[in-house]
Amino acid sequence: SDPNWQTSSIWTSGREHIDPTIRLSQKAPLPESDETIACIEQRAREIQGWRPNVWIEKLWAQKYGKGGHYMYHYDFSAPTPTSGRVSTFMVYVEANCTGGGTNFPRIERPMGREWCRFVECPGESEGEGNEDGDGGVEELTDGAGGKVEGVVFKAIAGNAVFWENIRGDGTAWPETWHAGLPVKEGTKIGLNVWSWWQEGYMPSEE
Repeated sequence: SDPNWQTSSIWTSGREHIDPTIRLSQKAPLPESDETIACIEQRAREIQGWRPNVWIEKLWAQKYGKGGHYMYHYDFSAPTPTSGRVSTFMVYVEANCTGGGTNFPRIERPMGREWCRFVECPGESEGEGNEDGDGGVEELTDGAGGKVEGVVFKAIAGNAVFWENIRGDGTAWPETWHAGLPVKEGTKIGLNVWSWWQEGYMPSEE
């Protein structure tokens, strides 16, 4: 991605602008002609083999330094019964950081200590907790000290989170409301792989 990093932007009412209070990170486009990029795109389609008529949007890397974050948002905009950004892979490429997890406040955190390898669990920093995934700290907080609801997926290099943004009828899954929590120290680099469904579209065999 170096030296192609640029300040990340947001879109509001069809207008692109920069607002670091909402999104504080850098982004870099990845070359579509690269064989590795083509392999990633093909793998993303194959994993979703049950869904025809899908193409992968241009891939972007995202870099978050200390304090970097992305406030709560959806990954789709105005889906319809015939098209829309149907799914997301959030890939953690580099995670030499503390904080920086991905929070879904409308999804319950899975219980059981085995999940604490992948999601933030109360009590991790102040005790081991019990088999139900609870410990000495009663609630999770974000980098600013605010209470965090739902589930937070840890930023672990080599891991990824996948979710579907819209249903088959074109309506949204409200549970996909999510945020990139602030990085407390270090650097996080992620890769967004967004799949767009378009009725009648046929992906290339090449």
